[in-house]
Amino acid sequence: MAGFFTLVYMLGLALLAWGVDDLAGFVSNPVRAAFAVIAIAQALFHIWIILRMPPQPKFELPPDQEHWHYGLAELIAILAAFGDRRNILTWSDSPSLRWVGLGVLLLGASYAIWANLTWVDHLRREAEQACDNPVLLSAGPFRWTRYPSLLVLIFCGLGFALSFRSWTGLVFLVALIGIIIRRINLWEKMYAQRYQHAWALRCQASKRILPFLY
Repeated sequence: MAGFFTLVYMLGLALLAWGVDDLAGFVSNPVRAAFAVIAIAQALFHIWIILRMPPQPKFELPPDQEHWHYGLAELIAILAAFGDRRNILTWSDSPSLRWVGLGVLLLGASYAIWANLTWVDHLRREAEQACDNPVLLSAGPFRWTRYPSLLVLIFCGLGFALSFRSWTGLVFLVALIGIIIRRINLWEKMYAQRYQHAWALRCQASKRILPFLY
């Protein structure tokens, strides 16, 4: 299911927004074709990583019903692909800028893979002594940032906007960043109450999402 949801988010939404009646047109552009390959590869990786994952520690967190950041990232993918085919709120085609967008998407995918591998390796190595939340890790990307998954969302939003030459995607990216900052502020308060002194030490040794900056 993890691989399926990854494929739906990375590729399925873009294909549906583009139009399933013109799949040949979607892959006719080399950047979009390469994007499809990356999406399939990432979905297969998530299947593999889930198969390697041992049972996770059981723990309870306070109720958390806010998932606007995920929904907005999905909306960027839909609107960007929809506008690209129909030339709605797009800039003139620039292959070099499309490739830059694909590079940003690849960077986000690589960062997500690194974070997932770090968490799974931690669970396999520490077994019952594993920490109950990856936010407490100090290895891999967690060495510098506490919320790499949120940085991945920003990479994906920016990558979609540039790859599909979408002004709409860029506008919603600004909104996505604002929601992510609000999300982080809520998480920071929640984790400070839950982990107390350990969390204070974690904050001293790392940034939120941008290494050395924020």
